[in-house]
Amino acid sequence: MVPRYFDDRGELLGILRGLVDTLFGGAAADAGKPTWCEKTPFNLLCMDFLWELVPEATIVHITRHPVSVLASHLAQPWAPSTVDGALAYLKPVYHRWLHWKNTVDLTGRRYIEVKAEDLAADWPGQRRALFERLGVDDFATGSTFQSQRLRNRNHQFDDETRAFVEEALGTVVPAMGYE
Repeated sequence: MVPRYFDDRGELLGILRGLVDTLFGGAAADAGKPTWCEKTPFNLLCMDFLWELVPEATIVHITRHPVSVLASHLAQPWAPSTVDGALAYLKPVYHRWLHWKNTVDLTGRRYIEVKAEDLAADWPGQRRALFERLGVDDFATGSTFQSQRLRNRNHQFDDETRAFVEEALGTVVPAMGYE
């Protein structure tokens, strides 16, 4: 293979859009679905590129309390296993996300942000509201948000560790709408 340089970014984006449409659109069509959803959490590291790549997309960002996210990461084999390590891993992700969100013009774009805790508290009602905002018919889904699974991390830390984590996250917690 011979690499190719694209001096026209639009040409490269067009090729990539075709690839994305083929991969995801084809899978959706094969499943009889009118649309597709891609839910990689770390997409928020490259939102500026994804916003440019798929300008017609609706971005649904499901947030979770950052302390609970950190606690959850400690139980994952692929994530750092210490509080300090998980903080070093997650803080740049949150800061990059918040920087993007605060600098991009979301006017006229389809962007929806919803808290996982709200979805878990009333999955049928919140699902209906979310689907309405997306302009799709409501239907029962195989996936649900189970409140007990979200709450199981709320008391993982003792008071001192939780205070340390909240202080280390600084403005992230309130910037994401949590206390």
